[in-house]
Amino acid sequence: MSFLNYQNESPEFLNNYLKYVRFISFNAETTVNEAYFDLRTLFRYIKLLLYDEEKLNNFSLSYFKTISIKDITLDDMKRITNQDLYNYISFLHYELENSPKTRNRKLASLKKLFEYLSANNYIQSNPSLDLRTAKTEKRLPKYLSLEQSKQLLSKTINSDSKNKIRNYTITCIFLNCSLRLSELVGINISNIKIDDSEQTIKITGKGNKERILYLNKAVCEAINEYLKVRPVIGKDNPDYDALFLSSRKKRISKRTVQSIIKEEMIQIIKDNLKDCHVHILRHTSTTLLYSENNINIFVLKEILGHKSLKATEVYTHVPDKKLKEIMEKYTISSILERERSNKNG
Repeated sequence: MSFLNYQNESPEFLNNYLKYVRFISFNAETTVNEAYFDLRTLFRYIKLLLYDEEKLNNFSLSYFKTISIKDITLDDMKRITNQDLYNYISFLHYELENSPKTRNRKLASLKKLFEYLSANNYIQSNPSLDLRTAKTEKRLPKYLSLEQSKQLLSKTINSDSKNKIRNYTITCIFLNCSLRLSELVGINISNIKIDDSEQTIKITGKGNKERILYLNKAVCEAINEYLKVRPVIGKDNPDYDALFLSSRKKRISKRTVQSIIKEEMIQIIKDNLKDCHVHILRHTSTTLLYSENNINIFVLKEILGHKSLKATEVYTHVPDKKLKEIMEKYTISSILERERSNKNG
């Protein structure tokens, strides 16, 4: 649910800050929603700290979740010290049992809020300046093997679903273009150029930052095949330009895409169902680009739409060198031809 739905439950200065982050700084809505829930936890802690400290010593999670933050004021924020925030991080650790990764995210959220309050002179000094993040275990991104990727595409195009061409195209773009979920859902037909001179797609990433990606044969063929069966809608429809449409002829939702990919992947990853999520396809595509095509890390950064190399560098440590084929050779026509040969054989 959007942070905008909670405005009546939040102090006005928090609402203004979140709107600033969303509409002035152009952060993604999911990022701002996450920040709201992080800061709501902080504000509930502040409420207890300043007005009912005894409850912190006799903590009840069920009660904590009912605490209203509506009446938190800027004067309350001025009273928060560096030590209070250190104690809050400990509270997240020992009382809420948050993981280091979650604590670091909540720390980042509060630091950005206090930076905003300080920069706009709502508070005299920033108490969060010297707070340090917790150490976290560096994990390599999980990804599909090449064989699993081929199985995924094959099962999708050969399924009984009436939307199998659409679903195949979605999966094919994920596996070849390393997109985020929000980026795929936001693709417009007018962003795609497929002709003899150019095969590109314009992607709008985080912060409305645009980038151009070059399309290989597999993606071009998939898109062209899908456009042949895509529902026809009038130009007066607000989703007229959306590439992927739902059965109701509206731009496909993130939830629908997640369901499609999860259903496909359940058939492939049978031993670890928690890995059946969309982002694993982005990791798979990126792993293939780096491991087999020797893509320069700076080029990879631009393909992924990362702000810094730090997020991209994780892929330089992927050890699996068994990806020997190039995905662009695995097209709809090759799959169907293989299936026909198997049946005839």
